[in-house]
Amino acid sequence: MLKLTFIDTESCWDEHLHDAYREVDPRGCAEFKRKHPTKHRQASKRIFAAAAFDIAIDDAGAVSIEGMHSWTEHSHGSEMAVVEALFDHVRFRPDHKAVTYSGLSADLPLLTLAAMEYNLTLPDQLRTGHRPRPGDFRPHLDLALELKGAGRDWAHMSEIGLRMGLPGALFANKTAVEYPSSAAEWQAVRQHVERDVLLTAMITFGWLPVQ
Repeated sequence: MLKLTFIDTESCWDEHLHDAYREVDPRGCAEFKRKHPTKHRQASKRIFAAAAFDIAIDDAGAVSIEGMHSWTEHSHGSEMAVVEALFDHVRFRPDHKAVTYSGLSADLPLLTLAAMEYNLTLPDQLRTGHRPRPGDFRPHLDLALELKGAGRDWAHMSEIGLRMGLPGALFANKTAVEYPSSAAEWQAVRQHVERDVLLTAMITFGWLPVQ
């Protein structure tokens, strides 16, 4: 039986970190990026929401849904609490493989930085250095990297979803997630990050049978 945990996070710029970095490297921080006057660095981002969706697939291909869980800074109080809750969720399911879309370049660096800042331990599935045997399912599968293969171009999740026939409305405003300022906006963010892990699962269901 194959057990999977799909995870995703939402993050925003921490202007205090960005300003502190600008003081020590004003020249590098003043670079233009698109039309914005300053160039933010990845280490100046903080996670404010996360979600995990657990499933199990038996040898006959039947899928069992084990649950959806999500955490926000609004409900848990801090970035540390959100990240720690996600880590505990993954750690308490050692027989599950973690699956992300672009997680190695987006989510995992921020999760690692948070772990370093708050003295947290990454769950086994998200640690570096795993060397699975050929043909084995890695502890953490970045589906975007798998679909990229040895090519140069990365595909957005929305592109893959549209090619698979998923409704375009599911991907509307997918990248436009601002830091919430009201209870209603926090609820919308929770729904957004939960939808992202569901979309990752749906695309994975299309990828697994062809392997």
